[in-house]
Amino acid sequence: MEVRNIDEQELKNKVVYYLVRNDVTGGHNMTVDQVKSNAAIPTHAEGDAEDAIRDLIRNPPPVQAYGGQRDAITLTSLPDGVEYLKDHGGDVPFGWD
Repeated sequence: MEVRNIDEQELKNKVVYYLVRNDVTGGHNMTVDQVKSNAAIPTHAEGDAEDAIRDLIRNPPPVQAYGGQRDAITLTSLPDGVEYLKDHGGDVPFGWD
């Protein structure tokens, strides 16, 4: 079986899509490991996904570090996440388009 490489933008879009779809904003946050495990990211790309998440945190919006918990992230807002997906060629969760 051939393993398909996923580029950095696709990884970022998967992360933001997952956060928007699960309403991860405000006090609702998730750890980087939770997002990597649950955002439909293949195991072979989890290291690259972590780098992509760190890049998203450095350049908010839409993702920011959440100070209440170690290594946690949250969206700056749901509309910021949707706008990011639209601007970067990502799929927008149902009900947000």
